Amino acid sequence: MAVEAERYDIVLLGATGFTGIHCIPYLQKLSKENGRNLSWAISGRSEEKLKDALAQMGNKIGVDLSAVPIIISDIKNDESLANMAKQGRIVINCCGPYRFLGEPVVKACIEAGTHYVDVSGEPQFLENIQLKYHKAAQEKGVYLVSACGLDSIPCDLGLIFLQDKFDGTLNSVVTYLYTSEEGEGLPGPAVNYGTWESLVYGLAHATELSQIRRQLFPKRLPSFKPSLQTKTLPHRPGVVDGWALPFPGADRSVMKRTQRYMYEEENKRPVQVDTQVTFSSFIAVIFIVISFLIWTLLVKFKWGRSLLLNYPHLFTFGMFRKDQNPSEEKINNTIFQITFYGEGWREKLPDKNDQYSNPPNKSIIARVKGRNPGYGATCACLVGAAIILISEKEKLPQGGGVFTPGSAFEKTSLINLLCENGITFDIISEKDI
Repeated sequence: MAVEAERYDIVLLGATGFTGIHCIPYLQKLSKENGRNLSWAISGRSEEKLKDALAQMGNKIGVDLSAVPIIISDIKNDESLANMAKQGRIVINCCGPYRFLGEPVVKACIEAGTHYVDVSGEPQFLENIQLKYHKAAQEKGVYLVSACGLDSIPCDLGLIFLQDKFDGTLNSVVTYLYTSEEGEGLPGPAVNYGTWESLVYGLAHATELSQIRRQLFPKRLPSFKPSLQTKTLPHRPGVVDGWALPFPGADRSVMKRTQRYMYEEENKRPVQVDTQVTFSSFIAVIFIVISFLIWTLLVKFKWGRSLLLNYPHLFTFGMFRKDQNPSEEKINNTIFQITFYGEGWREKLPDKNDQYSNPPNKSIIARVKGRNPGYGATCACLVGAAIILISEKEKLPQGGGVFTPGSAFEKTSLINLLCENGITFDIISEKDI
């Protein structure tokens, strides 16, 4: 056990959960790459389960991990959380749903002067933490960066990448997420139950967001023309194959917070954003629409939420199961790609508030893609974010606080790290329109 003055560089909290355990190989690999020699420990309630997690992942990657330090902590015990937080420079929190389990860890990290990252895709949690803890984190010089998984590093940093490559002024970007399974579809769930649990509670409490946002952002951003209109009905986007619907995840809200930060703190014109998810067939779209309507109806009632939480396989065509995790083969056979379509102008105007008199005259298409989006790409993003945060602190916004991935890692080498670990960022085309 480390003494307080000799902290581990990284503590992985929730290492026995489905996401946490898949972070262990990335911690082992990335902590020692490119001249790094970072120390790390894992934490959770059961020493036996933590040792099993190390043995399981050690066997998988062919490395003896039995010497990795273990810190016993209980997320429902403030004293044990404080003890855990004091032993790391940064905590990677894999314990969700964050609506219920995230805030105590955030508080413990701030009090201990420890940085914090997580994979929350819950907008209410993300924005409430910024509202409540940004000032306290600044006073401690602590960086808190949530949404460091598939929600929302590929989209948020993908937009940063696009802005950097676009020669001119980018006005709007629409993203299109597509996932598919290679070969014949394998039986069993595709996503861990914890993600479903977060989705159900997020839908049930969606009305909280408007109140949080009024407090968090009392001043509205100016309107920029032409305005980007969200397409809410099923449609063929043209940019990618298949049918598109609005994506209900956290990407759009996270990207908008990043663009607000750039407007307010970096004197940059904000990019308007929209996020869509695509399906190969119209039949799939119909099933998704009907399912979503059923979910939004049931979450309004306690008995409805109970049905959704206890029998997810009945309401998601087997995508989620309460009693079964996705198989390793299934998640490793799943690929994802996010296509970005942006429009803007070749010319740059001198002031961030200037309006163009002519319509956009330039377009750009980029793509972020990778494998195993839920537990490969997500874990690479999460562990990579933690390592870059403590390794390149001089490139982060000064002073600490609560940040989105884009606002925190804009000037760092995180995109390069991800490209080296199976998540690619590419420009597909750029042309006049």
